[in-house]
Amino acid sequence: MAINFNPQQQPGPGTAQVSDTRVIALADAKYLVRGVVIDGSLSRDPLNTGDTDYLRAGMLLGRITATKLYAPSILGVTTAAYDADGSTNTTLSVSAATATYLVSRVGSSGTFKLTGPPSSAGTVATQTITYSAVNTTTGAITISAGSADAISGSFIQPTDGSETIKGLIGNGQPVRVTDADDTDIDVELEKLVIGGQIDSSQIVNYPSDTSLITWVEDALQECGLFVFDAKYI
Repeated sequence: MAINFNPQQQPGPGTAQVSDTRVIALADAKYLVRGVVIDGSLSRDPLNTGDTDYLRAGMLLGRITATKLYAPSILGVTTAAYDADGSTNTTLSVSAATATYLVSRVGSSGTFKLTGPPSSAGTVATQTITYSAVNTTTGAITISAGSADAISGSFIQPTDGSETIKGLIGNGQPVRVTDADDTDIDVELEKLVIGGQIDSSQIVNYPSDTSLITWVEDALQECGLFVFDAKYI
């Protein structure tokens, strides 16, 4: 359901924002009672075009080891298969939005984790990738050759501890991680979903590959008892 809303707007005329109220937990939702704090400087939703500082319900979150704050567990996905032994094995392709988030989250060079199977429905593996440049227009990432193949749609993940999924953002409007001046702010999240019946289609970055689906579901089951509607429809 789309509604007009403009959180934290100062008095006076302004431009209304249009936001979708999303439902991720269908029934028997379980929430972490004490809530968590999201790191505003490290958290974005690249798929939320035009409003990437609004994190939508269904975003997978993990805990940063050094600060104990929370941030997205998946930065985005690859847009082409990666061939570790091929002639282009020093280039990894993602969307421009994902490339932009990688630079803002990690930097123009550094490391990230690549999680995916070598072929469709194969065994999911995670490898740490070192990169030296990111083209935020084309989405091409210059990397040192990886150790294994990975299908298109494999996950790009951080290496700060938040790659370990701890739960999801719960039902409702997006969580804004900037203030009225568009400055990053840490935000308390009262509804970190750690169990319940889930609308799988509302999980942000939900994969189509069956082995990656299992990987996401298994990661969430480590957090609590989940039932995924995709298993029944």
